[in-house]
Formats: sequence, C-alpha cells, structure tokens
Amino acid sequence: MNAAKIIGGALKGRKILLPERDGSRPTKAIARESIFDSLQSEIGAFAFAELFAGSGSVGLEAISRGAKSAIFIERDKTAFNVLKQNIAALKISNAKCFLGDSFVLIARAIEYLKAQKQKAWFYLDPPFSIREGFSQIYEQTQTLLSSLPINALAGAIVEHSSSVVLNDCLGALAISKRRKFGKTTLSYYQI
Repeated sequence: MNAAKIIGGALKGRKILLPERDGSRPTKAIARESIFDSLQSEIGAFAFAELFAGSGSVGLEAISRGAKSAIFIERDKTAFNVLKQNIAALKISNAKCFLGDSFVLIARAIEYLKAQKQKAWFYLDPPFSIREGFSQIYEQTQTLLSSLPINALAGAIVEHSSSVVLNDCLGALAISKRRKFGKTTLSYYQI
C-alpha cells in the first residue's frame, strides 16, 4: 500500500496510508503545505471538514496542526477503510467519519458541527470532472458551497483542475485567493 507523511505539527513525520486505486488523487505535499501556511494562525480556532476525503491526508494534517476536530466524508468503501485505519494508527479521538456521498451527507456534518458548537474550514477535493460520471462535479460543488450556513462556516478551500475557474462569489463566500500548482489549483473562500 502507498503511504505519505504528515508534514507539520504534533504528528509530523508519521505515515498515513493511501488507497491503492486508479481514481485516487491524493493532495500533493506542496499543496498541503500551502493550505496550512495560509491557515496557520486560524487552524486552532476551528474544526476542519474534509469532503471527498479519500485517505484523509488534509484533515489529518489539520488535526496535527491543532484543529479542534475533523470531519471526514468519503463515499468509496476502500478509501473510507484506509481513512479509518489512519485515524486509528494515529490515535486520533476528535474525528468524525461519514461513509457516503458528500453532497448528501453534508447536512449531517453541519448538524454535527452545530452540536459541537464549532465552525469549520471546509476543504473540498472533488474528483476531477474528467473522470467518468463526474462531468457536473464542479457545478455541484459550487452549489454545495453556496448552501453552507454562516453559523458553521469559517471558510472554504476547493482543490480543483486548473482548467476550471470557480465563481468568485458562492453564497456567503467570496474568493480571497487562488494558488496554482501545475494542473491543480487551490481556491480559497471567506465570508
């Protein structure tokens, strides 16, 4: 099985497993580093919600760097099992995992945040639209972001194909910056 490492924080250097499947596209270390350089002063004040979580590499990095808790949503059973293994191996107790479609289970994640009286940074890394069955993924992602309630929202980051430009305004969110890493772009949104 493939592996990656936590790159910063309390769990720095610890290995996490990655799913062995053709459709998996783990977030590159340089992009993860960029995310947490941007959130450096804020990460400890909020939860972190990773949608389309895969192995959970970004949410686990958030926990390592001091996020109050992490929420993961992943629909692929193989990837979800790897995510659960990673959480167990790292002995993380402040994580909540949902198996299923991020577009459907977002409501449960929001309810969980409300029950915990927390706001979260939302990180969305949907499968690139070039994959079969995902041609409308970015439209769906933008609709989801537009629907996020302000009382649960610290901000959002979307990892997407650099060939796609997401809207500047999505509900209560407005673009604050974009960072390009070759074929991948990170779009940051804040209230």
